Order: sequence, then C-alpha cells, then structure tokens
Amino acid sequence: MQALTYRTDYAHTPEGRAALAELIGAIFHVDISPLDRWGHDPSVRSFGYWQGDTLVANVSLYTHHLCLGGRTVRATGIQSVATRPAHRGRGLFSDLLPKALAAADSDLILLVTNHPGLYTPHGFRPVTEHSFHGPLPAPTGPAHHRHLSLDDPQDIAVLLSHFANRAPVSLTASASDHPALFLLKARESPGIALHHIPLLDAIVALDPSGPALLDIIAPAIPPLAEITSALGLAPGRIEVRFTPDRLSWPWDSTKPYPSGLMARGPYPAATTPSLLTTMRI
Repeated sequence: MQALTYRTDYAHTPEGRAALAELIGAIFHVDISPLDRWGHDPSVRSFGYWQGDTLVANVSLYTHHLCLGGRTVRATGIQSVATRPAHRGRGLFSDLLPKALAAADSDLILLVTNHPGLYTPHGFRPVTEHSFHGPLPAPTGPAHHRHLSLDDPQDIAVLLSHFANRAPVSLTASASDHPALFLLKARESPGIALHHIPLLDAIVALDPSGPALLDIIAPAIPPLAEITSALGLAPGRIEVRFTPDRLSWPWDSTKPYPSGLMARGPYPAATTPSLLTTMRI
C-alpha cells in the first residue's frame, strides 16, 4: 500500500478543496462544491493524510465568531472530520486531532458531533442546548416577504450582503460566522425556507412544518411579532432554535435540543438555556 503523507497546505488550493469535497461527499453524502461559487471560509485550516492525490483523513479548523454574555468571543470550530473506511483503525484521527488542537489559536474550541465518545478523551465535554417555545405573537400588519433561491445568483448576492452586516441574533449566546455552513445547511435541507423581508432588512430561515424559526440575518434584530407578521404565519405556537433574548417575545418553555455541541475550554452559555444555531452542517 502506498505510504501516507501528512499535509497542512491544501485548504485553499483548488486541488485541495476538490479533494476535501470528494472526501466529505463520500463519507457524509454532502455536496460542498457549491462553495466554489458562493465563497469558502478563508479562516479554514486543514490537517490531513494523503495517499498520492487522494485525501484519506482530514480534520479542519475555522474561526468561530461568537457573542457570549454580551461579549464578542473569538473561538475555534472543528469541522470536516472524516476518515475513509479502508484507512480506519490505523490511528489517523487520534493523530490528526491533537495536531489540529495544538494549532488552535483560542482557549474555547467547539464542535458538533453524533459521536461524543471520540472527543471526550481529548478534553471535550457535551453541552446541552435548548430550543424555545411559546405563542405566536399577534400580527402587526399584512404579510410581506420574498422566497430566496440558492440557485439564483442575485438571491445569493442578497444573502451574502446581509451576512456582511449582520448583528448577533442573541447577546446571550450566538454565532456570527462565515455564511458557508448556513448556506450548505439550507442546500442540504429542502424543508428550510429562506425569506427576505425588505421592510425589516432581514433574511429569515424558517422550517414551516413547525413552524420553527432557525435564524435571522439582519443589521438589527426585529421583534418576533414583526417577523411572524411579515411571514404571514397562522395563529398557534412557534419554536425558536436559537437563543431568543433579542426577540421581545415571552417564550414559556424550553426543551433539550439534540444539537451534538461539545466544548473544550470555558463556555459560560452552558449554565443557562441557550442554542447557538442549527443552521450548520
């Protein structure tokens, strides 16, 4: 078998991005190639083993921009952790993760996983997050919104311009990261609707089946009553899958949400009900 080569120089090269896209597609069945059009996160750093021109194992870091307790926090996120089946059981993950952690430039490191047991030996601990539930506010006016398509370059431009000027959706606990993970989540989840509300200068991610409000991209966060009126939501109840302290909304209950979040380092939001975001893959 051809020897493996350790590399850290490929995150922002065309061949490196293509190899990572092929690995993620093969392991997770997620197509990340649209980022070639939408834009890649420039903060990503990748650590991997290659067999010739094939990436066989990878761990990537990215800069995680958070607002925690009213403070701006620069954390590190871990993503794209993958090993091809033929190369598992050889210690590649156990070798790559410490290398990546040693390169992290912040005390707080976060990741989302369905396999927490892989990360607890490396100092990570599970964080229980919560969704928020309550009555839909009374309408403040007629519906006014426009559905956005990820296949329309003009709609993508609208999305990216709002990300460039977004305010934290929560001062208690929220993420204001590069739009790559948000866009991929929307692409991979056809049930998620993206709405532009021009009068509020806001983009809203909504799961209409709940309904569940997933995220707000805006320079100022509008009250929930104005958002739900603009969307024309019928009377009833709503779930909010982020921390709703800026919505002027009297939520009445919370439920543990299986986000898979794990933290390494100080994470003050773990002591109160909160949810960073579900708009990520």
